[in-house]
Amino acid sequence: MCQSYKVPCTCDQNTAEIFFGKCVLNETAIEEVYCPQCSRNVDTECDSRVWDNGWVLELNMDAVRQSAGSMGISSQEVTADWVFDEGYATWVGITPDDTERRNQERAEIQKLAKTDVRAYYEAMKAWGLNREKRFSEQGWRKMGGHM
Repeated sequence: MCQSYKVPCTCDQNTAEIFFGKCVLNETAIEEVYCPQCSRNVDTECDSRVWDNGWVLELNMDAVRQSAGSMGISSQEVTADWVFDEGYATWVGITPDDTERRNQERAEIQKLAKTDVRAYYEAMKAWGLNREKRFSEQGWRKMGGHM
């Protein structure tokens, strides 16, 4: 079964949840995670780093290259961006803290289910649509924001 794990950023102020799709890579493929605060002084020209809305996922490219064949790409062609975009090492959800934030937002809406089921369904529908729109407007990579 594919797994995910939480990684604190280098300043320990935030945490990213990383998903390893297709069960090829694991935590050894992750070098560092930088949140928007600690990524301010990070070199943008490093090929092992994936940038996403101020967050940076730095991969251990030696570990990634060792698994390149299992990902259907040569070790010479594999890039950090490709690994992220193809889902081999990526955020769980759209953002680094998507699971936690989603659960908090949903918990607030679920309170309505106890008092007004119709309002609950409408709120859930609106929340889902607004959430997707918000992520697109914010430019998150998984919403097409990196192109």
